[in-house]
Amino acid sequence: MKSRRRNIAVFSISALDLFAAALGAFILIVLVLFPYYRLGGTDVSFEELEQLVERRREAASSSQTELSEIRAIRAEIRLLDLQYRTTAEELSEIEAKIKEAQRQTAEIEIPDPPPVPKPEPIPEPPRSINRGVEFSILGLATSKKDIAILVDMSGSMVAHRGKVVAAINEVLAQMKPDNRFVIIGYRGGPTFDTYPRNGRLTSASASNLSAARQFVDGMSARFGGGTPTQIALLKALNLSPEAVILMSDGQPDDGQPGSIIANITGRNRGRAEIHTVAIGDYTQDRNLTLFLQELARRNRGDFVGRAR
Repeated sequence: MKSRRRNIAVFSISALDLFAAALGAFILIVLVLFPYYRLGGTDVSFEELEQLVERRREAASSSQTELSEIRAIRAEIRLLDLQYRTTAEELSEIEAKIKEAQRQTAEIEIPDPPPVPKPEPIPEPPRSINRGVEFSILGLATSKKDIAILVDMSGSMVAHRGKVVAAINEVLAQMKPDNRFVIIGYRGGPTFDTYPRNGRLTSASASNLSAARQFVDGMSARFGGGTPTQIALLKALNLSPEAVILMSDGQPDDGQPGSIIANITGRNRGRAEIHTVAIGDYTQDRNLTLFLQELARRNRGDFVGRAR
């Protein structure tokens, strides 16, 4: 009796059932865990993630830039440090050379200079009130061509009208055609009467000398007021004359005599001779005499007196 042939199947019904049961269990587990999977993730959207990534990229780029700047600063510091060290070394070498030069200089023997003989003291000229008293006419000696005649027209000069006119005319008589002159009368205010009227130097022509004498004849009628001698001297020096002839019978009232002498001498600086003429009984006025003498002496001039 032949036996039946049996067909062997790899997957039986039981195996299919097993797979089906496993798949169902997996689906069930997924359904149960799905809500929790949602909660375990992130609520950030994709756009927000992109923005976050972009910000981080920018921050990284900024950090790189700052790092580059820091590296550049460090390199510059290293360069400056190198330059400083080089300069310090050069200065040290220079100081060493200076010290060496000083040492060599200190070793050089310099002979003492020969003694200079002291100059003989020059005696001051006498300042006596008798100096020049013997002159009764104008004895002024000068080779200058441009001359300013400065005349005191204060009230005290009224008593000496004739002496003043004669003294001025005597000066005018000595003028040559190549001379230039100006007459400046001064009194309190200060007020000035001048010939020519513009108060400037003019040529000593015959016509100008004649007009000047007429001007001098009328001056005495306008005497009066104080004696601003310092201002008048400055006005005369401003014309840059070569010589000034000052005629006065009294001390100035626009400053101390010593200060006036110093100021005028400093202003003049030896450019013009300043001659002085004392009018009237000047031998009785020691201060006036000393003032006029000293003013003339310091400015290369002469002092004379017109007593009669």
